[in-house]
Amino acid sequence: METGLRRLSVIAAAYLAAQVAGPASAQQDTTVLDDIVSPGLERREIREADIDSENFEVTAFLGGIMNVEDFGSNAVYGGALAYHISEDFFMEAGYGQTELGESSFERLSGAAPLLTDEERELSYYNLSLAWNLFPGEYFAFDDWALNGGFYLVGGIGNTSFADEDHFTYNIGAGIRVLPTDWLSLRLDVRDHIFEHELFGEAQVTNNLSAQLGLSVYF
Repeated sequence: METGLRRLSVIAAAYLAAQVAGPASAQQDTTVLDDIVSPGLERREIREADIDSENFEVTAFLGGIMNVEDFGSNAVYGGALAYHISEDFFMEAGYGQTELGESSFERLSGAAPLLTDEERELSYYNLSLAWNLFPGEYFAFDDWALNGGFYLVGGIGNTSFADEDHFTYNIGAGIRVLPTDWLSLRLDVRDHIFEHELFGEAQVTNNLSAQLGLSVYF
């Protein structure tokens, strides 16, 4: 507060002096005023990675895990192709596959395996719509800002295992950051919801997956 009052006093005194001393002195005092009001500040240069203007995005999921209800958690791999309708929305077609472990029934009962090795191979595909909810900037270092965002996603598709196909809903969310304008890293978490009768009666299952992906825009 005192600093602000002192600065105002200096400005007022310089102005009055300029009025009394004449044009030459006024010019000199104006320079002093400029130095006081507009001190030289060194601005940081921040380079952002804006998303590429191309509309297509291809993603390879480098690794992840999928928990299939009653069958435990196993590694999952896959990929996706997306079309960015606008800055806020994009459509995505995705594919993934994993191999099921033993079911809880098999582990607890000691009964003969319910599925063959081939029947334990689970694959899914889906078509989803995503909404970029919180686009923004993330500061990796003091002078390096990365574009990124949080998105919600949901859609429909199919899950195949045990020689059966199951209509599937998927809902989830993800985050992405862009080190460059054509490359992004993303973490995607989803719940794949489908119904099966493998244990004798129909049951709706929630099957969670989390995948880390690398995306390229073209």
